[in-house]
Amino acid sequence: MKLLTRTSLSYSLISLVVFVVSSLMFFHLLNGIFKRQIDENLYEEKLLIEQTINFSDSVPDFRLIFGHMIDVTILNAPQKRTGYIRDTLMYDNDLGTFASFRHLFAENTSFRKKGYTINIYKPLMDSEKLITEIVVSLALVFITLLLLLVLVNYFITRRIWIPFYRTLHILSKYEINQSAPIALAETDIHEFKLLNQVLEKMSMKIRLDYSNLKEFNENAAHELQTPLAIIKSKLELLIQKENLDENQLHLVSAIFEATTRMSKLNQGLLLISKIENNQFHQNEKVNLPLLIDSTLEHFSEMIGHRKITVSKEYQYPVMLDMNPSLGEILITNLVSNAIRHNVTNGRINIRVQEGSLTIANTGQIMKTNPHELFQRFRKSENNPGSVGLGLSIVQKIANACHMKVEYLHVDGWHTLIISFS
Repeated sequence: MKLLTRTSLSYSLISLVVFVVSSLMFFHLLNGIFKRQIDENLYEEKLLIEQTINFSDSVPDFRLIFGHMIDVTILNAPQKRTGYIRDTLMYDNDLGTFASFRHLFAENTSFRKKGYTINIYKPLMDSEKLITEIVVSLALVFITLLLLLVLVNYFITRRIWIPFYRTLHILSKYEINQSAPIALAETDIHEFKLLNQVLEKMSMKIRLDYSNLKEFNENAAHELQTPLAIIKSKLELLIQKENLDENQLHLVSAIFEATTRMSKLNQGLLLISKIENNQFHQNEKVNLPLLIDSTLEHFSEMIGHRKITVSKEYQYPVMLDMNPSLGEILITNLVSNAIRHNVTNGRINIRVQEGSLTIANTGQIMKTNPHELFQRFRKSENNPGSVGLGLSIVQKIANACHMKVEYLHVDGWHTLIISFS
């Protein structure tokens, strides 16, 4: 949910709660005011009736005088002074149903020592109707004002947040390896201006660190490759000497293998670093079946040495829009992985179809967790001599090219599926 939407929604919900609570309070307050006014009228009517009883020989029909139900009863015996006023429900003959009334009851003794009771019933229907109309009218006014305030607040806030969204848009398009510094939009809002200053300062620091790290990686890889190549060449010369005994030859061979592994490791880490830093930009149309055939031709001697049978199925002339170097590295690693982890007299099935590439090979049961194979330096226990970067490089290339890599192991077949759009 967007911040602007959440703010508007929160504002509306809080306003709605305030409106409901305020409406209930206003209703009770207004109802109390009307009832107090009705009670005052009832007490005035009661006083007039008592005066009539005290100073008149007869009691008129007060219903005709006041226009509502009044019952006055004269008693021969004196009565104790009591009284109350409260709401009650009575059947209204005019309405033909039960209705709310305000009931005043009074009992007392007149100057002539005669008791009397007074019951006054005043209907509340008109008052309740008036209260309802007032509350509904105010509610409509409040809701209209609330909607206007929410809309005005939304558009004003949306306009205020425009510099922030511009900054987000620029940040989403910014690449760390570009030469020009980040250029954020100007704004007169202090908080956004401060945010832009911090982002510009941070981007400069990140660009500097990235440049230094990139330079270090390139220099380190270049400088390491030279001494490693010299060591390998010297070891090759040393191995060729005839005066080495078996123990010395074993030690030299172990050093040569470790040096070779170190060289591969250096090249693999450098390649992963370049992929993560998006240093492969130029995309071209890569003919996937043609690239696979070329890679298989390159590994033909190794395939023939291990007597591996390769079957291919190309359903579509699939063309991939990607960097050619990355495409070559991807297919090379997949084919190399299928060969190295295969068995003698094994099989490799390659299938290219619209949207996916599947490479399956026979092999031993893998003891390593399949989900860890795409992590760096994770390798199968069946091939301890591997540097453990092949599938990690495959995963990095797939991520960089917006592909999906999936591993399956079914019935002795190890299957890698590359899905692309």
